[in-house]
Amino acid sequence: MSSTIVEQLAATSGQHVSKVMPAPYHVHSWRPWMSLYGLRLRTQETAQPEVVLAPIQKLLPPELTTTFLKYLPITTLAHCQCVCKQWNILGQFPPLWQSACQEAFSYMEYDKLCRILRTSHRGSWRDLYLDRPHMRFDGVYVSRNTYLRTGLVEWRVKNPVHLVCYFRYYRFFPDGQFVYRTSPDVIRNTVRSLQLSPGKVKADAQVETGVWRLNGSALQTVMIYANSMNTEIRAKLKLRSTSRGANNRLDVESIVSFDKADGISIPVISNQQNEDDEDLQQLLQQPGTRSHKRGTSPFVFVQWDHIAGSDLNLPVGKMDFYVPG
Repeated sequence: MSSTIVEQLAATSGQHVSKVMPAPYHVHSWRPWMSLYGLRLRTQETAQPEVVLAPIQKLLPPELTTTFLKYLPITTLAHCQCVCKQWNILGQFPPLWQSACQEAFSYMEYDKLCRILRTSHRGSWRDLYLDRPHMRFDGVYVSRNTYLRTGLVEWRVKNPVHLVCYFRYYRFFPDGQFVYRTSPDVIRNTVRSLQLSPGKVKADAQVETGVWRLNGSALQTVMIYANSMNTEIRAKLKLRSTSRGANNRLDVESIVSFDKADGISIPVISNQQNEDDEDLQQLLQQPGTRSHKRGTSPFVFVQWDHIAGSDLNLPVGKMDFYVPG
């Protein structure tokens, strides 16, 4: 109790009150833990768990492992990063992703690619490859299309309806060319005709060739039918990904054909509702021009090593409609 409180009690009671309180009520400033002040306590040293390396990690140093990873496709490199922590760290080595970017963006000048790398992706080749849209060359883009067709009436008993299924195939090359095919056969039976480069495609292979151009996520393709040099097909598609860096979907926005012999030259036009609809209708009214709206299901990317087990090989009886996602 402070001296001020003691004096107030003495003034009210008229008696002398001692300023010394009884022993049980003494306030002590000392606390037991205060004896630890100024002492240096040593932490108990715990044994670190021993890292057990796999036999391949013991035999191959990191420098040699990185050399082997350099020759793998980028998708296989991503799978190797899931093996262990060491391979995950080695898989992020910048030169590995730099070579993948140079192949994916081979249609772009190297100086422009480096400028995009510095300004938009903080100098990371890995982020550039995963975040910037680009075409994939390690497989085929497939579009599965179905429609109903009414059959002939027999004996006036039934009016049969048939479910027709056919496929559109795109295979792109780094030099800006592509091969295209429309076929009722599943991808397992068609992939062999798509493995040839455009310069080696035979005239009777039922495969068309053309050129492509990618601007951001907007893809434009142009091809001329081999049996008609005057008929030109232009398509406008949009590249998107279902996961980061996948680039595994192509949404068809328009497919327009026209006859060059009539002197009609029209750009690739979107079928979406916008301010250019009047111009589109005027162009479609010109002779020889036709807009295609059937067979515009999105394209799904299938890698070479996944073709045999792809769901796109299922017949119509087992999968009547395919949702690409």
